[in-house]
Amino acid sequence: MLPASRKISIGLLLVGVAALAVAVWDVTMGGFHYRILGVRVSSWEAYKPLRLGVLATATAFWLHDRTAEPTATTWHVLPRWTAAITMAIALVSMAIAIRYGIFAAGGADSYGYVSQASLWATRGGVVAPDPLAALQPELGASVAPLGYRLAQTPGAIVPIYPPGYPLTMALALKLGRAGAVYYVVPLLGALAVWLTYVLGVRVDRPVTGMMAAIFVAFSPTFLFQTLEPMSDVPVTAWWLLAWVLALIPGPPAALGAGLAVSAAVLTRPNIVPLAIVIAGLVVASTPRVTRLALFAVAAIPSCLIIAALNARLYGSALSPGYGPLDGLYVWSRWKVNLQTYGGWLITLHSPAILIAFAAPLVTAVRHQVEMLAFFLLLFVCYLFYIPFEGWPFLRFLLPAIPLLFILGGAIVVRGVERLPVSLRTAVVFVVCALVPAAYLATSSSYGVFAIQRAEHRYVAVGKYVGRTLPPNVVVVSQIQSGSMRLYSGRLTVRWDMFDPKRLDAAVETLRANGYYPYLLIEDWELPAFRNQFGATSQYGRVDWPPAFVYRDEVRIYDFADRAKHLEGQPIATRTVPLDEF
Repeated sequence: MLPASRKISIGLLLVGVAALAVAVWDVTMGGFHYRILGVRVSSWEAYKPLRLGVLATATAFWLHDRTAEPTATTWHVLPRWTAAITMAIALVSMAIAIRYGIFAAGGADSYGYVSQASLWATRGGVVAPDPLAALQPELGASVAPLGYRLAQTPGAIVPIYPPGYPLTMALALKLGRAGAVYYVVPLLGALAVWLTYVLGVRVDRPVTGMMAAIFVAFSPTFLFQTLEPMSDVPVTAWWLLAWVLALIPGPPAALGAGLAVSAAVLTRPNIVPLAIVIAGLVVASTPRVTRLALFAVAAIPSCLIIAALNARLYGSALSPGYGPLDGLYVWSRWKVNLQTYGGWLITLHSPAILIAFAAPLVTAVRHQVEMLAFFLLLFVCYLFYIPFEGWPFLRFLLPAIPLLFILGGAIVVRGVERLPVSLRTAVVFVVCALVPAAYLATSSSYGVFAIQRAEHRYVAVGKYVGRTLPPNVVVVSQIQSGSMRLYSGRLTVRWDMFDPKRLDAAVETLRANGYYPYLLIEDWELPAFRNQFGATSQYGRVDWPPAFVYRDEVRIYDFADRAKHLEGQPIATRTVPLDEF
């Protein structure tokens, strides 16, 4: 018969597992409510079952390990369970990404990537003919939507983004339906979580890898980016894969590391210097010359491809789509970027993440110097870059954040090993539960889980315009200049690219060429529009009723309605329905 303490520990463990399962369900599925025998059973606030689950499970581990034989404690068997635990966490990460993900292409980045993927899949190239490009002498660069620019080839536009991530999406598009492109990031996010574990095991031990993987999965920066159809999670996965393969002995692994670096460089070329660190790892194992040669053979072609594409699309091998290098990088920006990126790193992850930099002093993690060098080199890649406002831009440092978690996790494990055996698993469990809970709370406070609803407007408004307005409509827009093309099939021009004195002339140019112009303004854009055109254009004050409105967030104006409004004619405003997602 089991001792009473063992029975209690089993009971507490069952309660803890059930409570934690409810907490995970609340986060990923939004909760539940049922009636059982007339009694309402519900849960949608994850912190309540989480609190119960952590307390019950930690107590169960402590009770069990207090009386167990040294070789039968949970701390002794935990390393054998870390792979399964990490796999479950990776699947939870993917589930959250799918549940709250933005399955829409709005703004500049996501539209640029999704539309470029379609070009690769359907045309095999990215030079896209555009009817409005013929009006470039009158309309200037405004004829290219966000994420695009005028091509070297007359009458066409080209995307400004590197091809790596769109090519991955194009493969998904070929293998599945149109919506398959939005599953690339959740899948690669799960892979990144798993690779963090594998790397942690290789450089330290299984518990370190598991802990780091859990921290990565729930990091506000990583979690937010798994919801976005953008390149930050894919490039993180490729660099982690390069790390893992570079540490595996033998020539084939070195070749694989080079291919992973190629994928990373094609995805984000400006951080190609990180390949230096990977090359150093490759030559750390024998046969050094062979491994380095195979690594180079696989890694260098990506640099040549990027150079060739830059020359073909933008006029110079060293000129990316974003613009000239001397405009992207300026020496004097180091101070503001040091403050902002450092501040975001600490604000989102707490100052505890900085303990990673103490790893060389207190641990013997293999390749810890190279890990810190990787992070610092990545930091330098953005130290002189264009300054940005807003915490989401910490995403630029995402490829190195898993390495900080590995180093920090190693320090935590060393501290845990100084505790009595009966407390070790309980403490690790509490850390691995409370840190993600804190990260989830931070993510929620920054509106991460509400962004899906906000991004819904791109699809709803675009589809409604496509269904309601004639094909010759041109939408004058800014943030929706790309998504409007994707979801409505209507052409767009960007008002933010107009000279302040040229708005009226641009409207007349469109009319003279057989187009019917509308103006689309989001509520946050209106002050900027009025400031730019209010004093120079009859339309600049936007002083007539909109033709369409969506949630009081997006308004679409018929330019012709202004004259009717001034003549006293009533203008009917229609409401865009919300059920287009």
